[in-house]
Amino acid sequence: MKVTKIFNGAKKIILIILAIITLVIPSLILADNNTTISYLKGQNQNAWISQALTAASVEEVDISYLDYQTTDLMTAAKNILVLAAVKSPETVKINQLVEVIVTSKNNGQFGSVDLLNDDFWAILALASVKHLDNTQDVKNFILEHQNSDGGWSWAKNGASDSNDTAAAIMALLDWGLTSSSTEITRALGYLKSVQNDDGGFAYDIGSLSDGASTAWIMASLNKAEISASSWQKNNNNPVAFLENLRQDDGSFLWMPSDDHGSSMVTAYALLALSGQSYPVNYIDIGTEDEEPISGHSLRIEGPEGTICLASGLQAQTVLDLLELGAEVCDFEYVLQDSSYGTYVSAIGGLSGQGMNGWQYFVDWQPAMVAAPDYILEGHQGVLWAYGGWPFYPVRVEINNTRFQTGDTLLASFNYYDGEKWLPLASQAVIFGSDTYQTDNLGKFIFTLNTDGIWPLFSQQSDQYVRSNREYIIVGSGVSKVVDLSVKIESGSGGVGDNTIAFSIDKSSIDFGTLKPGQAADTIVSLVNTGNVDIHIEASVLGDQLFQNFTSLDQNLWEDYNIALSSSASRPVNVGLSVPTTFNTPGQKAGQLIFWATSQ
Repeated sequence: MKVTKIFNGAKKIILIILAIITLVIPSLILADNNTTISYLKGQNQNAWISQALTAASVEEVDISYLDYQTTDLMTAAKNILVLAAVKSPETVKINQLVEVIVTSKNNGQFGSVDLLNDDFWAILALASVKHLDNTQDVKNFILEHQNSDGGWSWAKNGASDSNDTAAAIMALLDWGLTSSSTEITRALGYLKSVQNDDGGFAYDIGSLSDGASTAWIMASLNKAEISASSWQKNNNNPVAFLENLRQDDGSFLWMPSDDHGSSMVTAYALLALSGQSYPVNYIDIGTEDEEPISGHSLRIEGPEGTICLASGLQAQTVLDLLELGAEVCDFEYVLQDSSYGTYVSAIGGLSGQGMNGWQYFVDWQPAMVAAPDYILEGHQGVLWAYGGWPFYPVRVEINNTRFQTGDTLLASFNYYDGEKWLPLASQAVIFGSDTYQTDNLGKFIFTLNTDGIWPLFSQQSDQYVRSNREYIIVGSGVSKVVDLSVKIESGSGGVGDNTIAFSIDKSSIDFGTLKPGQAADTIVSLVNTGNVDIHIEASVLGDQLFQNFTSLDQNLWEDYNIALSSSASRPVNVGLSVPTTFNTPGQKAGQLIFWATSQ
């Protein structure tokens, strides 16, 4: 790794000025809700208010009221939804609350055997922390108790109502059903049938419309990607009905005849009018036995691929982190001095040209200071990306990481404009080795029909940084991923209960710098740490160089298939041979995935 430092005149100050502008302008969009936000901040805080404020992009939310020691299922569910909404790092406390829900399960349902609403909210809470494993029986329990009119009740044998039908829709969409699924279509049909002439909704048929019920239905429509304003009845719609309940102090009335607003209805209304639903956010809490995250993470995205992906790095500044990354991922970078400070002008041999250059983001926020001056704290994620202006980081979130054949993958792609997350609409995404496109709400929905492990990410474009990668596991096996990297130079060179668990002694392999005609290899060790014998197969993803020319034990990786008894270990020779005809120089990246199933 080599660092070059040169002096040059002022450059890139235009990018900084324009970045400041893009931070300021979007704040105007939320002006209509500012009074409502102020009203809710002045109320006694609760789970509904916290979720509503987060849905409206409020960053500082008071959650001091949460009871982490509760043993009540519904309280635990609401607390989890709040912690997911604010993206809390308190994984131990969240896991404690998850345990309250999980241990309440009895005969394929959560909580009371006579209720349904506790199952709806348990599913929503578990979905918010990506903990839906072993809940298919609960999904089936919910579906079995859909009434003949398409709706659901709060109780197992009760008549349908609008509020619980909306909650059931949101829960089932999180589980993997889509807005075109038969059960969801029937439920939406029920809701449409009970809409009142004023455009709003009541709790049950024959009652007057109220703000709470209307907001609940709007939240479910938001999640089903249906415009609430398109649900017209007598030239009225839910959005107009709800807006008519807004008061000068920012509150919303429960009934049009009320004299004063309700804080609870206001919370429901703010979330719905913000285009959100439940859960507001999704986070990954892992499991209690996972080691806590320490250090900072680094991702570097070039125009053609990912240059570096590293975590657990201890660094004081963004520049220190880049230097550590250069050692780990074996790339060079260039520093330039200017009257505005030191900045990074090149990474991996790619230098800034015109309005294109290297920019960095910390926890998705665009940087406003030079890399040597940004002090890192706690555990932060730094993203470097090469592009012009405007240039937005993209995040992909998924409803789960493990699926069975026939399940539905729900992925949401959003970009950060400096103030809030917005849908990445109609953009190319890679799933496995195929290219697809997000819909106009940034969603990607796919029925999984083949066992294996598949990467999912969005492509880099003129405006958007390549997204993070999520790996989708289909089937009942266990997998481990090894990152692969190599730098190709021009020219030519010479030839060079039952538990399934296993470990690999390397998390990444760097083949160094190779020329066409050269080869390199290394040894990794697989250890069966479970208590059953396993079969291990392999897959290679990423750059075509790795997919076509990686070998395992001197054979094609597609043919790799070994048996490994419990507690046994086995070395694997991982090789890469660059053909003499290979003519695409540059940094290449890929992933070697080992996949284990019981014998």
